[in-house]
Amino acid sequence: MSQKERIVCGLDVGTEKICCLIGRARANGDLEVAGCGYAPSAGLKKGVVVNLDEAAAAIRRAAQEAELKSSLSIDWVTAGISGDHIQSLNCHGAVAINGKYHEVTADDVAQVILAAQNGAIPSQREVIHVLPQEFFLDSRGDIRNPLGLTGQRLDVDVHVVTSDSALTQNLIHAVNKAQMRVRKVVSPQLASGQAVLARDERELGTVLIDIGGGTTDIALIVRDAVRFTSVLPVGGQHFTRDLAVGLRASIAEAERIKKEAGSVLVEQVAEDEVVEVAGVAERGAREISRRVICQILRDRTIELLELVRDQIMRSGCREQLVAGAVLTGGGSLLDGMLPLAEQALEMPARLGVPDGIPGLTNELIHPVYATAVGLTMLAVQSRGERRVRPGKANATPWFVNRFLSWVGN
Repeated sequence: MSQKERIVCGLDVGTEKICCLIGRARANGDLEVAGCGYAPSAGLKKGVVVNLDEAAAAIRRAAQEAELKSSLSIDWVTAGISGDHIQSLNCHGAVAINGKYHEVTADDVAQVILAAQNGAIPSQREVIHVLPQEFFLDSRGDIRNPLGLTGQRLDVDVHVVTSDSALTQNLIHAVNKAQMRVRKVVSPQLASGQAVLARDERELGTVLIDIGGGTTDIALIVRDAVRFTSVLPVGGQHFTRDLAVGLRASIAEAERIKKEAGSVLVEQVAEDEVVEVAGVAERGAREISRRVICQILRDRTIELLELVRDQIMRSGCREQLVAGAVLTGGGSLLDGMLPLAEQALEMPARLGVPDGIPGLTNELIHPVYATAVGLTMLAVQSRGERRVRPGKANATPWFVNRFLSWVGN
């Protein structure tokens, strides 16, 4: 490996799967994917570590496969953190500019962003993102880069994402136990957005909806800044459980049926179409109307989309989402999800797929891997940022050199 290259790694620790993606960061800042490893999740529930040993073993299995495929070894990782313990809020800060000629310096920017957090974050919460939205200089707003400008007072609006400190440390401990170290933790919707959103979408206004196994992560991006984020404790596993209960089938059988015969477009399913459902234990197989199966999935999907719509309305940014919605994650692949989302959210929707990165295989150009790809892309930008040490999460914001855009462009 050239000395001008770095090895970077994105680790997506999900409720259903763990994906470990290794790449090479080129000297010019580009990413080349070198290998990827997967493992079924263990020791996690709704994105939260509930069994340290099981979670660490699953993470290690995914990492070993990635290392084998790439012939590279992993040390530091950028890890995704999810769960309904993730909370966010918008804050405002202000500082006086006292330097020479009252020109705004990087120090002033760091101080005003820190001022925005003071008193707003409870002691038991861990700050994982501080995302500037807009700067104001002497009450003049719409400033994205205040460096070098002159004024008496600098204000900023920021979006702060926090997590439960203990749950963050549990994830870090699991990664440490898997023989790796965490450089940075990132919320999944920001990572997915990094991988799948076009520049025009970030500028015009988009809601990103990442439907995972245990949670659905939402982010509203307008004028290239994160305006709102939220986590719903509902995901693909809830669809499967609804089927298991409604069909009196095992979870494994319900998952198979969801993938092979599931759809939310009930009206397009023939009335006489049936699906064979294996019985629980020694009970025999039964034939069940496919329409019944699809109606169960449609009901759950509408419920989820209504919750998403409520979050969008709560953000106050609904009218600014000119570019519509982008869906990622395994739940986005359910047949008919996009047209139903367009109907429920009353906006255009598309599937978010990572692409345009050297080394991405056809397997990775897929909504399921949007978070892993985005985490690896963000890992390229992490040079010089403070590393997370065992027992201590990255509470210090990583914004000082990358405040001009929420993705660090």
